[in-house]
Amino acid sequence: MKHLLCALLFVAGLGAKEVYAIFNVKALQDANLTLDSAGIVDAIYVDVGSKVKKGEVLLTLYNRDKKSQVDSIIQQYDFMRKQYERYSKIGRSIDKNTLDKYYSDYKKLEYDRNYSQAVVDKTILKAPFDGVIASKNIELGDGMSANSTILFRLVSKGRKMVIEFDSKYLPDVKVGDTFVYSIDGKPEKQKVKITKIYPTIDESTRKVSAEALLPANSPLVPGVFGDGFIQ
Repeated sequence: MKHLLCALLFVAGLGAKEVYAIFNVKALQDANLTLDSAGIVDAIYVDVGSKVKKGEVLLTLYNRDKKSQVDSIIQQYDFMRKQYERYSKIGRSIDKNTLDKYYSDYKKLEYDRNYSQAVVDKTILKAPFDGVIASKNIELGDGMSANSTILFRLVSKGRKMVIEFDSKYLPDVKVGDTFVYSIDGKPEKQKVKITKIYPTIDESTRKVSAEALLPANSPLVPGVFGDGFIQ
């Protein structure tokens, strides 16, 4: 009976898959930030290593002239809106053509206000997500063209492991499988669960990629690499 049990365990062991794979650690979100506007850098509020929140202002171009234009249009818009609202309440005391003219002027100023505010907004760079400034490529007073200058690189605090393995094992690897890995040949083994498998094969390497999320307390930083086995 003992020999039979050992034989069954041996056969089961032969059937267990163990796929060799390599990995790289990357940020969950990684973005090169630009502005859809040209101008002179008027203020920089962050530096390399700065931790930022989504929506936080990182940089502004000179925009005082544009802001003044917005303020002027807002004043005209508010006046014309009140005019229209006042005369629309009078009803029969004003002819329809005059009322339509007030309405048209008020709506045009509303459009002008929104457009001018959008122009100002394009001179302000805000963080698209929580993260850390990984690089800074601009200085105060520099001139820049729209969408042509990478101002900052922003990476999120969350990290993931991008795992690559031979495409012939694609049918064997499933979401939820365990990836056992080590770094720099160290004997200590760590484990993560595969959370995503890419549906395509890299034509140049014939490898398939998968992802695993790293825990918040993981010491691994973007750029770290190593290898291991998918089980």
